[in-house]
Amino acid sequence: MKHTLLSIVAAAALISGTACSDTSSIGNSLADETLTIVVDSAFTVTGATVENPVVASRTISQLIGSVDAPGFGKISSDFVAQFMPSAAIDTADFTIADIDSLTLFMQMQRGAFTGDSLVPMGLEVYRLKKDLPYPIYSDFDPAGYYESRPLCSAIYTASTKNEPDSVKKLSTIVTRMPMPVTLARELYQAYLDDPSVYSDPTRFADEVFKGIYVRSSYGSGRITDFTTTSMRLFYHKTTYNTDSARYETKNYYGDYYAVAPEVIVNNNIKFDIAPELLDMAAAGEHIIAAPAGLEVDIRFPAPEILASYNKYKNDLRVLNTLTFTIPADSISNTYGIAPPPYLLMVLKNKKSEFFANNSINDDVTSFYAAYNESTRSYTFQLMRNYLLDLLKRDQITPDDYTFTLCPVQVYLEMPATGGYYGSDKMVVSSIVPYVSKPVMTKISLKDAKIKLTFSAQNNKNL
Repeated sequence: MKHTLLSIVAAAALISGTACSDTSSIGNSLADETLTIVVDSAFTVTGATVENPVVASRTISQLIGSVDAPGFGKISSDFVAQFMPSAAIDTADFTIADIDSLTLFMQMQRGAFTGDSLVPMGLEVYRLKKDLPYPIYSDFDPAGYYESRPLCSAIYTASTKNEPDSVKKLSTIVTRMPMPVTLARELYQAYLDDPSVYSDPTRFADEVFKGIYVRSSYGSGRITDFTTTSMRLFYHKTTYNTDSARYETKNYYGDYYAVAPEVIVNNNIKFDIAPELLDMAAAGEHIIAAPAGLEVDIRFPAPEILASYNKYKNDLRVLNTLTFTIPADSISNTYGIAPPPYLLMVLKNKKSEFFANNSINDDVTSFYAAYNESTRSYTFQLMRNYLLDLLKRDQITPDDYTFTLCPVQVYLEMPATGGYYGSDKMVVSSIVPYVSKPVMTKISLKDAKIKLTFSAQNNKNL
């Protein structure tokens, strides 16, 4: 019977030669009175701005620095990180004496900062002496977790203004810091003693190297997102060349240690929200700001949507789509702080569980939407399964339609098979709280638009 109805719908659409217009009235007919295509958008969304002072920093971003941005607030961050070791390193004919040095590389994408690119700022890197707690959150206090003397330090900017043209053409900016040679040899010796410890990042952190704490030593006016941090081991091999009758030395290096998603990386964030934003929220505006700032709780009108759908409960119905679009404007500022690239819409009572379990959207209890700069809005397209799930229940409660809108970063990747049926379709690999840089937006719930579309066929005429 479903196939029959869909065929009738398709035929009716072809006969009519017109598309169904978006309207708030119910019961728009494309053919005769037995078949109705319903497009209902007469729904209202309400909500309130709430503070979200703590997030789980499950991200590869390493945020460092501080900035006081009028209209946004004062934000600062340092970070702690463990390292993922290489499962195997080159030990052929090498001894501890052949290990020369260790260099820490911190790499940022060009433009991955908020504030002044030219202001010089200082970095200090400390060795952790205690195991990091788990789970760990953005309000973590590293006091007591690191050694008193830094391993290394550097002065850095976010500009290549005075660099050679070859460097200016690169998409990344790298800060290099020499680490103690004693640490280089300690790490190498640990592999010689027991190579298996390098195959387990948890054991490596417990038994060999617990990680680093990185903080600003001086300067302000910029907060920078470093996305790659690694340590490179340099070593050499000296051999006797019988042909030349002399010793020859060859130099080698290996990138054997890197900050990675598989290990703990945590941004320790302090955010004093600007009074202007708090005043807007107190006045009833709906404000989203991050990292670890403001988000919006909403009442999604599921009862009203169900009522609309159930007006035709005696008919054969086919649910087509349910979408939700929220207008979002930039908030005026002089630091180029823009709306977040993605919003997560997750049931409020499942939000903590969502991030604790490293979940991705299931399009039933959680959804994501990308910011559309041309329309200045977020659209949650795939909400059909949410309504189908509610239709299975005898009753629903506010927990089933109270959602939180929070800023996130969505990571996409190509499936190992190269896409579906040879397509280039990307899939979501992870969704994490947004901590890469300051973001903020004002959303308009009064102008938000929910669009329910379904087909209803009168059973008496089938």
